[in-house]
Amino acid sequence: MRLVKDLHRSSIVYYWNDTDDVMISPHLANLNLAKEWRDTYLFSLYAGEERRRSVIDRRQDESSRRAMDIALYVARIRPQGRRITDIPVTVDIDLAADKLSVYLTQST
Repeated sequence: MRLVKDLHRSSIVYYWNDTDDVMISPHLANLNLAKEWRDTYLFSLYAGEERRRSVIDRRQDESSRRAMDIALYVARIRPQGRRITDIPVTVDIDLAADKLSVYLTQST
């Protein structure tokens, strides 16, 4: 899955593409909604017994992670977590920048 940032009807939107570059999510207004959609989607694909009680990962809160590390005196190899849903969301394809630059060059 790749996160796309695009310009749609004069506003910036985010959406997820699958490996074939087909849009699989609705337009999302911000990165937080994009992460929430991705997490829910990936959890729905898992066929086994889910051991997590919540889609939200406790390690997302940086101060909680730091406090746990200090309390345990451990430098963890993967402080963000082991699952793909624990990795922070980043934009993979930025179409909005290209469209904005074209728009700005045309308007001047």
